[in-house]
Amino acid sequence: MIESVRLRAVSLFGDLDAYDLQQVARWIEEVRADPGELLIEQGSMPYELFVIEDGTVDVVRDGKPIATLGPGDVVGEIALLGQHRRMASVVARTPVRALALHVDALQSLTSEMPELGDELRSLMDRRRAQNEA
Repeated sequence: MIESVRLRAVSLFGDLDAYDLQQVARWIEEVRADPGELLIEQGSMPYELFVIEDGTVDVVRDGKPIATLGPGDVVGEIALLGQHRRMASVVARTPVRALALHVDALQSLTSEMPELGDELRSLMDRRRAQNEA
């Protein structure tokens, strides 16, 4: 299980109290990726979202880089919350350590903690607006 102190450092979870952080920690898994390794493949079905702890990733749509993300950034939330296929690939640029939240865990957490679901939906809306600009 991930230590709740690690979650407090992530802006998505930073406002949660100690009890809520412990609940989230039950559902989070650590994922590591080497440079060039694919975290998300464009067109695939979504099963998790990732919060990058260390390292950077490139977001690539139709073979063209559209963003570089790093520590604290969330990736994979749009397809997961919108329940459609992945809109872009995510490839590790450097060694990456990320926190993964699977769809079943996300559904359980957002029913227990609606504010977390609201924050993720807000993040998704901002990311969609950026993508359309």
